[in-house]
Amino acid sequence: MKLHRNQKYFKWGLTAFLVIVAALVFWIIFSNLSGFYALILRLVNILAPIFYGCLFAYLMNPVMEFSRKLLTKLLSRTKRSEKTVQKISTVVSVCIAAIVLLGLLIAFAAMIVPSIINSAKQLFETERLEQYGNTITSWLNRNFADTTVGKWFRDNLGSLWEMVLNWLKSIDIASFVASLTSSVYGVVIGIFDVLIGVIAAIYVLIYKKQLCSQAKKITVATFNAKHANRIFEIARRTNRIFGGYVVGKIVDALFVGVVTYIAMLIMGMPYAPLIATLIGVTNIIPFFGPFLGGIPATLLLLLDNPRNALIFVIFIVILQQIDGNIIENRILGERLGISDFWVLVSILLFGGIFGFGGMLLGVPVFAVLYTIIADAVNNRLKRKRYPTETEIYYTLESVDRLPVEPLPSYSYVSVDPAYDMQAEADDDDDYDDYDD
Repeated sequence: MKLHRNQKYFKWGLTAFLVIVAALVFWIIFSNLSGFYALILRLVNILAPIFYGCLFAYLMNPVMEFSRKLLTKLLSRTKRSEKTVQKISTVVSVCIAAIVLLGLLIAFAAMIVPSIINSAKQLFETERLEQYGNTITSWLNRNFADTTVGKWFRDNLGSLWEMVLNWLKSIDIASFVASLTSSVYGVVIGIFDVLIGVIAAIYVLIYKKQLCSQAKKITVATFNAKHANRIFEIARRTNRIFGGYVVGKIVDALFVGVVTYIAMLIMGMPYAPLIATLIGVTNIIPFFGPFLGGIPATLLLLLDNPRNALIFVIFIVILQQIDGNIIENRILGERLGISDFWVLVSILLFGGIFGFGGMLLGVPVFAVLYTIIADAVNNRLKRKRYPTETEIYYTLESVDRLPVEPLPSYSYVSVDPAYDMQAEADDDDDYDDYDD
């Protein structure tokens, strides 16, 4: 007997086979979780230049689009064909975007890295270490001389500081800084990944339309029209959230870092490049960023001069309030649509799994997942004719007390009886859940 694919037994057998295969895959993964995780990390390290390329292309795209539109407008006045104009403007705009990116990277490395190394060397000089101990001791004696805290510090600070001082003196500062910032293998691999990432970004920008077209083509061929449209809508939403968040956060971090650097120079505080870089980089991380950058910077200034540390704390609190309530909202534009509680959850979850990258990108990823789940819940409630306003459910004690929306009414002139019968059957399927 010939077996047809639409027979129910064939579908049941195919479903059972797929369930067994999925169960085996999950069993293999979770029975060797550490090995699987190591494999994923190795794969991520191998594809790191491609990830860098996608990130660079995402950041370079606004510059490229602006240059392309300007060049297209200028070249369209010549006698060249439209195809030639588009080709020239695309190639030249990609080159401009790549030059801008490389210029920013080189300028950042040239201005920041030497200053950070010099600040770190000055920080760990023997004379400065002894000066730090004397400064802290005199400050404690001045402010906590007759208190329990002062007595405890007088009895224990000497031995504690001597132990720390001996440990720091035993460290070879030159080799420590070199191994920390200029490890040969790490630098070579990092430069290689960044350079390959720039090249990959150029290819991504050149073939951007082709790559997008291929992705949409595969989506349309794989899914039906309803699911394909849903995927396209989620892709647009993801692009909007990530574009506004990542680019906005980077611009905001640069602004905070520059303002911090200028303010520290005006106030005559030491380690301005090191602290400004620390404040700017950690400001990318929402919620925890100001604490991650402000606390070590304050402790660093406290060693040099407690008065400078107090002034810095006041300055950074004021700056963060202005940035968080005014500047950041102006730069980011639309909000992510999730509360501060879910921001905290996303940072802890993704940061614990993926480290610094998870803390940076966990919030927009969680925002996208949150909106998808919210849409699914609201659509399900609409099918059941229940309200979608969240506030209504706070005092809900029974589902029977929910207001039920009336069924939609149809009024149209019949032009195709077959179409009417199919529409009626579809309506019956849609309203099956209403009787549950």
